[in-house]
Amino acid sequence: MADAPRRSTPSPTELARRTADRAVVPVVGKALEAAIAVLFIGLLTTVLFGGVVPDHRAAVGHELTDRTLATATEQVESNAVVPESAVRGSRRADVDLPRAIRGSAYRVAYVPNATFGGDSNATAPALVLDHPNDAFDRQVPVTLPESVTVSGAWDSGNDCVVRVVVEDDGATLELANEPVSGGTDG
Repeated sequence: MADAPRRSTPSPTELARRTADRAVVPVVGKALEAAIAVLFIGLLTTVLFGGVVPDHRAAVGHELTDRTLATATEQVESNAVVPESAVRGSRRADVDLPRAIRGSAYRVAYVPNATFGGDSNATAPALVLDHPNDAFDRQVPVTLPESVTVSGAWDSGNDCVVRVVVEDDGATLELANEPVSGGTDG
């Protein structure tokens, strides 16, 4: 009968080395898990801020610009209509516009002869939104009665109001930045 190979008895230093190696394995495993988590978060952040988030912010900025100018135009056109029974007087209406579009202040002004479609002969009265980022600049034609004159501008970041003064020879509509009163004066 052949003798089975004998296992040698490890020396005390060999036992101590094996024990030390077993203690390192969990530490190396946790370090690899942490490295994979950090790599995943870095990759996800790069993908989001490299393309998805800026595109979404730009789309929201364009939508907010369109809505802001539509709201401003509606306020100007509705306040420019003066009842025929009005002879003299004034009123004021608050206009609720966003303080910033895509993190920047902007200006809305009335331009009596804005050009549309690149044709310098095609002009009309318009409200023009001027933003530091030219991609958000817009203009919308405004329909006003002949007897109404418009002046002033709104700077975002401040409260915006429309003041209408009716005189014998027509109405004056002013776009102004003043503290809001909470509604419309009659």
